[in-house]
Amino acid sequence: MGAGGTAVVTLDPDDGGGGPRLAPLPPGEWDDFLSRLVDASGGPEHALNIFTTLGRHPELFRRWIGFGGALLGGQLPGRLRELVILRTSVRCRADYEWIHHEETARRLGVAPEELEALRRPLADHPWGHDDLIVLRAADEMHDTWTLAEESWAAVHGLLGDSGTIEFVMLVGQYHLVALALRTLRIEPERP
Repeated sequence: MGAGGTAVVTLDPDDGGGGPRLAPLPPGEWDDFLSRLVDASGGPEHALNIFTTLGRHPELFRRWIGFGGALLGGQLPGRLRELVILRTSVRCRADYEWIHHEETARRLGVAPEELEALRRPLADHPWGHDDLIVLRAADEMHDTWTLAEESWAAVHGLLGDSGTIEFVMLVGQYHLVALALRTLRIEPERP
C-alpha cells in the first residue's frame, strides 16, 4: 500500500524476548568519553542503555555519537525532525526511540493527537502540508528504500539540497538505530 495509506503497526515489545543480548557496561568499565557523555546527560543514575551498550565498541560509538549529534543539531526544523524520528520508530517497531523522543516532540510543538496519529496510516489525520511531505517520504523510504521522483521533488522543494540530504540521512540513521536496538535487545531504562 502507498505511503499515505500504509498500514502501520503499533509499538510492541521486542519479538526476541529474553532480555538484552549484550548487557550495558557497568560504570566501572566506562571509558572517559562515555563517562563524560553520561555526566552531561544527568549522571550515572540517568545513563542511557543505548549509550552504555554501544559503548562496548568505543571507537565506533564515538563516531556514531558525532554523526547522531550532527543530525539532532542540524538544519531541519526540530518539530519536523522529531516527527520523522517518531514515525520511523513506529514503522521499525523501535519503542526505545519512541520513549526517548516523545517528550522532545511535545516540547517542539507536536500535539498529543499528532503523536497518536503517528501510529496510524497517514490518511487518518489532517496533517499539514509540510508535515505530510516528510511523513510520506519517510514511509516511502521505509517501504522502498528510495524516493520516487514525485516524492523527491516534494521533499527537495521543501528542504533544498542540504536539507534533503540531511532528511535522507536522518531516516537512515533511525533505521540503523532501530536495527541496533531491536537486534541487541536494548531495553528502556527503568524509572
